[in-house]
Amino acid sequence: MQPSDRDRSYIACIALCLAALILAAPTAALHAEFSIYENGTGYSAAVEVVDMNRYQFTQPGILGEAVPATVRDVRLTNISGDVAFETQKESEITFPQGDYLLFYEGDLDGNSFSAIFSTPHNVTVNLPLHYDSVNPLLGYVSQGGSSQPEDNYTVITWEDTRYIEVRFYDELREIILYAFGTIWISVMVILLFGYYVMRSKKQV
Repeated sequence: MQPSDRDRSYIACIALCLAALILAAPTAALHAEFSIYENGTGYSAAVEVVDMNRYQFTQPGILGEAVPATVRDVRLTNISGDVAFETQKESEITFPQGDYLLFYEGDLDGNSFSAIFSTPHNVTVNLPLHYDSVNPLLGYVSQGGSSQPEDNYTVITWEDTRYIEVRFYDELREIILYAFGTIWISVMVILLFGYYVMRSKKQV
């Protein structure tokens, strides 16, 4: 499912701001910014590439290792504009050696997003406000991440990290969790009460 026009407008704004920051100060720490779609089915990315001639799109595997990731709408830019690149093999592109800003989009499998980097990055994930990650039974933010609400997004940031992960949920999932928990607690109370009554009768 493609992002809405509202998603694309916000993504474009984020991309321009990040591009200005990165291209104006290429000697600063590497940056990467990801924006989760409003419907939670995918994300857009803007990643700084410094002094490189190839880039491998990866994601964490079962054991945390880097495995090839499938992405789309890849675009490579520098201070001169868009730069042509070639696809050499699965999930890898090559281009002239230099400093760039790389844009792409990807799909999410479930309400979870993770990324892995070959070098430390300062990472930002923009999570729509109707999602949350604070309930430990439903959500998760990997070590070093800090959250702060801004406009229509919760902005989660990490500094100098090679790995990030966010699991998020909406209000409906939290309501279902509480309802399920309430039912089980009620059942346990009824069973314990019945057991207590039977035991009391046997002692009489």
